[in-house]
Amino acid sequence: MGKRKKVFWTLWLSYILILVIPTTISVFLYSNINHVMIDNANRSNFAMIEQMRQVIDKNMEEVDRVMVQISTHPKLQALWNLDEKTNYFLYSEIVEMMRNVRGGSDFIEDFYIHYKASDSILTPTMKTDSETYFTNISPYGSYSVNEIKEKLLSGYHVKTFMPSETIDSGASAHHAIATIVSLPFGDRQNIYATLVMLIDEQQIFDLFKQIEWANKASMYILDNSGQILLSSTGDYTLPEGLLEQAEESGYRSFMLDGEEMMLSSTKGVNGWRFISLIPKAVVFQPINEITYGVISFFAIAIMIGTVVAYWMAYRNYGPIRDMVTVLMNGKIGTPDRVVNEYDFIKSSITHNLKEKEKLKHMLANHAPVVLAHFLTRLLKGQIEHAEVEQSTLDFMGLSLPYKLNCVILIACDDSSKFRKEDSEREWALVRFVLLNLCSELIEGKGYVVETERNQLALMLNVADTLDEAVQARDAIIANIKKVTEERFRMKITIASSTLQQGIENFGKCYIEATSALDYRIIHGIGSVIYQEQIKDLKHRYYDYPIEEEIRFINYLKSGNDEEAERLLDRLYEKNIASGEMTSEMGKFLIFDMLSTVIKVMEALRIDDKHLIGMDPIRSIMDGTSAQDMVRKTKELCGLICKSVTEARKDQIDGLNGQIKEYVNDHLLDHALSLTSIADNFNMNAQYISSFFKKQNQINLNEYIIAKRMDEAKLMLRDSNLTVLQIALKIRYANDIGFIRAFKKYEGITPGKYREMVRNLDREKDSLPQNG
Repeated sequence: MGKRKKVFWTLWLSYILILVIPTTISVFLYSNINHVMIDNANRSNFAMIEQMRQVIDKNMEEVDRVMVQISTHPKLQALWNLDEKTNYFLYSEIVEMMRNVRGGSDFIEDFYIHYKASDSILTPTMKTDSETYFTNISPYGSYSVNEIKEKLLSGYHVKTFMPSETIDSGASAHHAIATIVSLPFGDRQNIYATLVMLIDEQQIFDLFKQIEWANKASMYILDNSGQILLSSTGDYTLPEGLLEQAEESGYRSFMLDGEEMMLSSTKGVNGWRFISLIPKAVVFQPINEITYGVISFFAIAIMIGTVVAYWMAYRNYGPIRDMVTVLMNGKIGTPDRVVNEYDFIKSSITHNLKEKEKLKHMLANHAPVVLAHFLTRLLKGQIEHAEVEQSTLDFMGLSLPYKLNCVILIACDDSSKFRKEDSEREWALVRFVLLNLCSELIEGKGYVVETERNQLALMLNVADTLDEAVQARDAIIANIKKVTEERFRMKITIASSTLQQGIENFGKCYIEATSALDYRIIHGIGSVIYQEQIKDLKHRYYDYPIEEEIRFINYLKSGNDEEAERLLDRLYEKNIASGEMTSEMGKFLIFDMLSTVIKVMEALRIDDKHLIGMDPIRSIMDGTSAQDMVRKTKELCGLICKSVTEARKDQIDGLNGQIKEYVNDHLLDHALSLTSIADNFNMNAQYISSFFKKQNQINLNEYIIAKRMDEAKLMLRDSNLTVLQIALKIRYANDIGFIRAFKKYEGITPGKYREMVRNLDREKDSLPQNG
């Protein structure tokens, strides 16, 4: 009884152990997950700062674009050389230009130009003197006019940034960061004006709000000199040591006034540095709450698990005790009602004792099934040496009298002329026919085993001498192939292993035959492959250089079907047709060529299923030989080339029309050029030029000039603009170049042209009208 009690304690301790193991693993995993959660929280905060930095960098690119567009505008540059009395017309045009530029960026709140000579201010809405502007219209901080001039408008500036200051525009007070540029741009000696652009502070604060914990964080933006441009705390002094810690981008810990903080910093392309300080307790608060909850859960789970383990051990001990009693007595009465599985086990033990003799007779009747199972295990090398004893073979009726053995694999590659349909019933009939045919033709010299749906294995035991065994094997293979193909119209591939001594080497023979069958991809279906033919093949790499692949891709992309097929034929003849390549290298070559085709289909956005109404990749991979796969690959290449050829004509016509439409829409843009057109269409400028000339028989630049001359003729005819004004409108720097170009295209000067067309109009008006 004491020993039995040990079973109870063993059961209980076993359940405890089962509980402890997953609990321990869970604690270990949670510890690692906790570290990952902390790191992810830091990474998330840094990623959001980085995202904010990218958005601001993108907007700063817009600031740079506006700065360059204003500073390089020809009308602005022309203003330097004119005096105050003659530049009124240019003032109005510059104000209009600034108004157009202002509408292109939400990031820039406002901007103005201060002319040093006249001490005047030009904005997108007005022209005034600096005293009026900084006193009544847009005061800058609490500075006086002289202080503003000293701070913003004096000296040389190349995109200098000033910290955020209050701008009181009358309707509302707001804060902005000033960006200062001296004009002309890049000229340190002759500074005629200063461009001041105001970046709205609220735009940046709106980005801050997207960062998690932003309301509890201290956010700073510094320029490349370390000056604080913007602070979410209102304090424009950095904590001691913070700047040195923030030199490198990333996140790390930082002690501030005895409190541990999480420091995240990153640097933008314009030199701005973005710094975030968040109390570590804020970041870790949700993680700590989860940790306390998990610890409490584990404690409760262990207590409940211990009680449940005791209850389960006690519950299961009773049936075990009863079963031990039954086994010791050797008999038990069958209960009238089976309550649970344990009652069923108790009744079955006695019943099984009575059925012992009966099962022996049944086993004898199942000897063929046992034999087939044994042969399958023997074929796959799963038989131990002790199981090959003669007594075991005699029990199953297994007769292998000769020394030499081999394995022949027969794969039915095509039985479509024998089967009526592709059903499991028809395949069962195919296997039945092949199994009985092979059993008859081997004439008792071995056994036949089914290995796969369309494959049989012949385990031959043929002779004691090598010559006799080879002759017998070859005769059996020839008979099977002839009868199968002639009588049953099935196409089969046969693979044979070498001849080996001993029944224990059937597993090795099966591996050799399987390896030989793999060479079906090289030799083709319906062939006979001997291990002796391939065992001496060297592991030669296939020849498919990168130059050939590039040429293949170019043929497909250009729609050259004939050259693509010739290249595939060369690769097949060079690598596979010789029969000296291993099956593995043959498969790799097919996969490599197919990978090239897939790359082209992906690059050309060709949907395979819409291309031919089926899955071409699956169709090729289902090929039974390399030659068949290459043939299907050629068919796929033909379809791809056809699709490329059809798409190219539509693309050429569409691109030519799009280029002309773009030129017409941007005809009066200062930046219109061959380069800007190429950038708009993401193409090479040389390609765009040659393409346009080929399609229209005219150079693209000449086409732009011709269109601008047409626009100039309309202005000369229908407006009173001066020749200089017309020249500036169609983007000539002065009237001299315009007059020279106009005379080249029309044969007369613009003035003569205007005089001529107006005389013609007057003559038409003076003619009597027909009633």
